Amino acid sequence: MATTAFIGLGSNLGDGKTILQEAWHALGRIAGIHPERLSSPYMTAPVGMDSHHWFTNGVGRLQVTLSPHGLLKALMEVEAGFGRVREGGGGYQDRSLDLDLLCYGDIIMDSPELTLPHPRIGLRLFVLMPFTELEPDFRHPVSGETIAAMEQRLKNAIVAGETEKQEIVRGSWDGGFSGSTSNSRAADDKAPDRKA
Repeated sequence: MATTAFIGLGSNLGDGKTILQEAWHALGRIAGIHPERLSSPYMTAPVGMDSHHWFTNGVGRLQVTLSPHGLLKALMEVEAGFGRVREGGGGYQDRSLDLDLLCYGDIIMDSPELTLPHPRIGLRLFVLMPFTELEPDFRHPVSGETIAAMEQRLKNAIVAGETEKQEIVRGSWDGGFSGSTSNSRAADDKAPDRKA
């Protein structure tokens, strides 16, 4: 049985929109992962790191039959295919591609390799705004709060000066890409017809 999972996608090196689209297609070629919908791209100033390179961010909804750790491994393999090198020493770095597992169904877990839901969902507009675009009524597995309510709470905190300002602008995909399942399977459409 498939589980709905949400991932964050980001890039601040190279052509971010193209990289995110190509990563979305790459995910669709992995057994056990069916990309359903990708949010609009959001251009965001770096948060929590010192960089002059803005990010292109988005959130994607997947149907998966992989385990949470299996999905995490697949995400890291796709990152590596786009030249992502994870260096030790902690701290955030510029990256060609960043894929984060945000939520996997309603599973709550905390292991050395993976924490679910992602612990910083509620602190990042570049996650909450595209997540709300996809699934505003999705409830955070720990707090029970909707994603839309979490977004509004963070925006209120920014306006009140309770947390740092986060610059973010919603964009659009180029070339007719919509982020829907039909687009993620575009390459497969050129293959011979398959019988169900």
